[in-house]
Amino acid sequence: MANRAIWSMRKRHEWLATPLKPKRVKRSTRLRNGQQDAIDRKATKSEAEG
Repeated sequence: MANRAIWSMRKRHEWLATPLKPKRVKRSTRLRNGQQDAIDRKATKSEAEG
């Protein structure tokens, strides 16, 4: 039993080292919380710049 805690701590730190995949969010959810508006604004800015 003593080894289990050490192993799980090591494993946890390995997981922390790898970045998490971004969650998939539907367009309707993004529209509801205003995220889609920000994405649209960012897209128009980058098109205008170059």
